[in-house]
Amino acid sequence: MGTNPPVRTGSDLVVECLTAEGVDLVAGVPGTTVMDLIDSLARQDAIRFVHTRHEQVAGFLADGRSRAGQLGVALVSRGPGAANAAIAVHNAYDESVPLLLLVGQVPGSITERRSFEEMDVVSTFAPMSKWVVEVHRADRIPELLQRAVRTAVTGRPGPVVVSLPLDVLQAEVAADVQPARRVRAHPPAPAPTAVQDAVALLSAAQRPVLVVGGGATGRTAELTRLADRLAAPVITTWLRQSLVSHDHPGFLGALGYGAHDVTEQTVQEADVLLAVGCRFSEFSTKRWTLVDPATRIVHVDVDATELGRVHLPEVGMVADAGLAATALADALPPPSQARTDRRDELRQRYLAATSLDSPALADDDPAGKVSSTALVRALQELADTPGHLLVQDAPSFGPWSHRYLRLPRAGSFAGSAGGAMAWGFPAGLGMALARPDLRVVTVSGDGSFWMVAQDLETAVRERIPTVNVVVNNDAYGNTRDRQRSAHGGRYLGVFYGNPDFAEFARSLGAFGARATTDEEVGPALRAALAQDLPAVVEVVQDQMYGLPPGLLPPAAR
Repeated sequence: MGTNPPVRTGSDLVVECLTAEGVDLVAGVPGTTVMDLIDSLARQDAIRFVHTRHEQVAGFLADGRSRAGQLGVALVSRGPGAANAAIAVHNAYDESVPLLLLVGQVPGSITERRSFEEMDVVSTFAPMSKWVVEVHRADRIPELLQRAVRTAVTGRPGPVVVSLPLDVLQAEVAADVQPARRVRAHPPAPAPTAVQDAVALLSAAQRPVLVVGGGATGRTAELTRLADRLAAPVITTWLRQSLVSHDHPGFLGALGYGAHDVTEQTVQEADVLLAVGCRFSEFSTKRWTLVDPATRIVHVDVDATELGRVHLPEVGMVADAGLAATALADALPPPSQARTDRRDELRQRYLAATSLDSPALADDDPAGKVSSTALVRALQELADTPGHLLVQDAPSFGPWSHRYLRLPRAGSFAGSAGGAMAWGFPAGLGMALARPDLRVVTVSGDGSFWMVAQDLETAVRERIPTVNVVVNNDAYGNTRDRQRSAHGGRYLGVFYGNPDFAEFARSLGAFGARATTDEEVGPALRAALAQDLPAVVEVVQDQMYGLPPGLLPPAAR
């Protein structure tokens, strides 16, 4: 007596479509409305399922995977599970990071009854995603799910949310309903007339500046060639300082909180500003006051809605950053010697300002515990050595790396500019899973790390050997500094007690090390890197220690 063939369901079709799109890893948390989909993942081996301890971690892990070059996918259940993942979606939207969030949904037979954990997924995520769609027929899964993938990675990237009702996931699917083929659109090239107009403006400039933002990610070679042809200073937007090598003769730092005076003054004094993949964001422009109204602007962006949103360009160019940089470099005449000399003089000023031997650091007082200069020096060893990827969360240590850490290799640093605490550790897990050839080292504040520290167990279980530097000052440092500078030192809600993070790591089977003096930082970090385990390196700082001397936190506005 024969057996009936297994029924092919909507859940199976979802997995088939993800496989067709090249997805080989999904991060998520089990829940009622996604159990059929998890079962479909269990019955195949093309896609790895990494289950985390919190949906926020799954979302940030997917975000990190995308930043490392492979589309990140997160899977969460309805209601609370989806809400927990919302912060990752919002952060990805703000930073133009492609991400696919799959959300289980109540079946259509009980919608609009306020059923258990029911949520209007479309209305909830629409303001913070590039596109959100709910699938109501199993035979439309290939059309809508694969369109979601294309939407996430095409043009200006961003998160896309797909709501999958339980009845759609459980529905039987006919054999002739198959995934579509994988398709990717070619990026737009610049219009020839736009290139001509831009070249005319740039050729006549005496003080041109090239500002590059996140939209130019992955275009290092093209940007470097353009910078050489312009002989202009190259400045990145906030936390995008790894777009070009810091050894480039034109590199003049990154804008944003912690930027050096020479970096900001160079932008202020520019007669022509060439902005590539740059949104003129609040931090990068000192709340939209940095660019002189008289400065003439050439603005290149793949998203036409960004051109003129903040500053009206004289030449607006809708184009892929790499294609535009190539076209401009091909058409530009050789630079003048005067322009080259000016660039070189600015470069020397920048190098002096970024030295850890700078007189500006003479008043730094770590109060007997670990100084941030010692941590920068230890991280510099990694930055100078191929095979490492540094990932920075949102700690009060951030301005130190912004000002003083030099990155000779483009693409060796990642930082979150979206403002979401707790991004670094889970994003580092995603980057390590996407790039096993690199050793990922994350730097978090104690407040950020402790928000997601439970998923160190995930790193141990899944054998993801990230090294996590936790800068521990027993305080929400950024808020503490604002209370000190803007509220008369009236501290409330910023101090707390922490465990021994190294011992915590060891309790979960990870490696743990603790540095309480400057001399212990380097050896602790090297010991962690010598392991094949996830590791935590706790760097203990004074409760009131924080920003580089002379730097005040931006006021709340």
